[in-house]
Amino acid sequence: MRKVTTVQRKRDRRRPSPRAAGRAALALVAAAASLLSVPGLAPPAAATPCRTQVVEDDLGENTGPHRLIGQLGLRQAWDLSTGEDVLVGVVDSGVDARHPDLADGAVVRGSEFTTVATEREARRGTPPPEQDCSGHGTAVAGLIAARRAAGDRMTGVAPAAAVYPVRLDGAVDQVPPETIAAAIDDAVAAGVDVLNLSFGRPVDDPPVREAVARALASDVVVVAAAGNEGDQGPAGGLMYPAAYDGVLAVGAVTDDGQPMESSNTGDWVDLAAYGEALTVVAPEGSGYRVESGNSFAAAQVSGVAALVRARFPELAAQEVARRLTETASPVGGGPNEATGAGIVDPFGALTYLGPSEAAGPEPGAEAGAAGAVAVRPVPPDEPLVGAATATALAWSGALLLAVALSLLGVPAVRRATARGWRAWPGPEDRRSAPAGPRRAAPSLRWLDGGDDATTTTPRGGNGD
Repeated sequence: MRKVTTVQRKRDRRRPSPRAAGRAALALVAAAASLLSVPGLAPPAAATPCRTQVVEDDLGENTGPHRLIGQLGLRQAWDLSTGEDVLVGVVDSGVDARHPDLADGAVVRGSEFTTVATEREARRGTPPPEQDCSGHGTAVAGLIAARRAAGDRMTGVAPAAAVYPVRLDGAVDQVPPETIAAAIDDAVAAGVDVLNLSFGRPVDDPPVREAVARALASDVVVVAAAGNEGDQGPAGGLMYPAAYDGVLAVGAVTDDGQPMESSNTGDWVDLAAYGEALTVVAPEGSGYRVESGNSFAAAQVSGVAALVRARFPELAAQEVARRLTETASPVGGGPNEATGAGIVDPFGALTYLGPSEAAGPEPGAEAGAAGAVAVRPVPPDEPLVGAATATALAWSGALLLAVALSLLGVPAVRRATARGWRAWPGPEDRRSAPAGPRRAAPSLRWLDGGDDATTTTPRGGNGD
C-alpha cells in the first residue's frame, strides 16, 4: 500500500495574479477564433448542446432510503459529522445546480476552462449554473453533497458540505493536459479542502502531475478514480492522476462487496467504494438516473474525506488520507490490488484512535496527532496477590484443614473406643483367640455396625 506523502499544514488560498498582457492576448485569440472557427478550438460553453435528461419528480419505485446509507453506515457517521464548512472541488463536466437536491448551498459558483488550441493554453470563464452536458459531474456532486430528501430517498455522503465545480469543456481524453492542470490549480486557489478527480488518463502528463503535487502541497486531500478499463487500457490499467503518489486511488465494488470486473487493479489502488447501479441526481430538471463505475466510488470517498475534515479541521491532508485507508473494511481477508485496503468506512474513519502504542508511531508521524482521542495505557497484567500473601494464605488454609479434620475425627474415635476398637490387636487379643476358624479382629467389628459380627476365615487362608 502506498503511503500518502507529507503535505504542508497551511495552504495559500490567494489566487495567482494573471498577467494583463497574457489575458488580453487570450481574449483576442478567442474573439478571432469565434469568427474564423479555428479547428480544435472549443466553442463557447453556451453553444454546447446538452442531451435531454430524465425529468421525473421522484425516484420511481425507490421509496426507501438511499441504499448507500445502509451500505456505508452513514446514519452513525452523521451523528458525528455531516461535512459542514468543507469545500469539495469537482473537476468534471460541470454541475447542474438547479436540481432541488443540490440547493441550500450544496454548490457554489465555480469556473470552467476551454482550450485555446493554437497556444495550448486554457481560457477560464464562469459557467451558467445549469451547464453540464453529460451529467457526469452532476452525479458526482450529488453523491458528495446532495441534501437529504424526505425519507432520505436521496442524499450525499456529506450532506452539509459544498461543491466547487470546475467544468472542463470537452471529453477529458481530448482536453490538453495544460487545461486539466489549470482546472486543478483553480480549485486549489478557491480554497477546496478535498479535490475529486473522477477521470483517468493512461499517460503521465507532467503538467497534470505537477498540478496534483501543488494541490497536495497545499494540504488538499486528492481523490481520483482508478478507471473502468478492466486492466485493458494502453498502460495495462495504470491510470493518472489516480496512480500518482499521494493521491487516494479508488476502485469499485459491487453491492455484495466483490471487486467490479471493470475496475482497474494494481498496487497503486488505495481503497474502494460501491460502484454498481447507483441512483444519482440528473441534470436538466429534478430527476434521477442510474450510473455505475469508479467515478462514483471516488465521489463517496471524497464525501467521507469531507466528513473527517469537518470533524477534525486540524488534521493535515495526509492524516485524513491515512485515516481512510487504515479504517477501511478489508475485502477477501486483507489488502489486495483490486480494492486496496478495503471498502471505505465513514464511521471508522471518524472514530479512529490511531496506531497502537505497542506498534510505535509511524515513520514521520508526530506524537499526539490532532483528532486522536487520548486513551490511558492498559495496565500490565499483575497477580491479584503478592508472593508473601500467597504463602500466608496457603499456610492458613492448611491449618484450617487440620482443625476441620480434628473436629470431625474426635467423635468418630470416641464412638469406636466405646465399642472396644483399637488401632491394632493387643497381646491379650492374640492369646484369647481360639484355635480353628479365626475370628475377625475386634478392631474390625465396628465396620459392620454390630458388636457380635464375626468373620470366619480358614486358618490356611485359601479356603481349604
